[in-house]
Amino acid sequence: MLKKFLFADLDDTLFQSRRKCPERGDLTPAAYLRDGSAHSFLTPAQHSLLALFQREMTVIPVTARNADAFSRVRLGFGDGGIINFGGVIIDAHGVPDAPWLARSAALAAGSLAMLEAALAAARTHAASLGVTLRARLIEDFGVPFYLSAKSAEGDEKALDALEPAVRAHCAECAYPVDIHRNGNNLAVLPDWLDKRHAVEHLISQLRARHGEILTLGMGDSLSDLGFMRACDYALIPRASQIAAALEDKT
Repeated sequence: MLKKFLFADLDDTLFQSRRKCPERGDLTPAAYLRDGSAHSFLTPAQHSLLALFQREMTVIPVTARNADAFSRVRLGFGDGGIINFGGVIIDAHGVPDAPWLARSAALAAGSLAMLEAALAAARTHAASLGVTLRARLIEDFGVPFYLSAKSAEGDEKALDALEPAVRAHCAECAYPVDIHRNGNNLAVLPDWLDKRHAVEHLISQLRARHGEILTLGMGDSLSDLGFMRACDYALIPRASQIAAALEDKT
């Protein structure tokens, strides 16, 4: 029988923050803040689905979370994962794949100036618009990966006002970037950083080790589509950015 692997995004795919959960008491904590308080939860349906996945196949998380944030996800993932939008591949003990990390570090050296300029521009435009912005470069293992920007109040309309200015700035820079927006999350990624690259790399390693395998990809955001296409089958939550985009096309 073929070995089966599920490459799964985490936030808003397998679980979500409390404010996005239905008003009910039977939620299961999934991820925690640094102070130890539960922040993200599974609904009973999500809990049942994850149990099914973990019983039938190897689940490999594929997330934008850095190592610290990923360590605070407590769902029994025992086979490592892909973090930092694909910039780092870690084993079951949280140790990064050294050649893959070295690859990311070399590529990141060329995109740092662009990210720093985008960060400064985002902050300047936010101030001019009166938007309280939480913007920072996401770094891990000493490597600067991407720019993350959110409205500090969770005001998506404020981010709506800021997004065109950030896109206009990035369109004028010489370095190619990918810009992803989903709810209150705006990310500016150098074009070398992509979950798909890491998933394709791992799939190649798994096939070399096990022969023919079955792969599934699961995500909610349009930025997940690349790695999902690298898999044999794709799964999406009903309430997701991908599902909404598909509905708009019908």
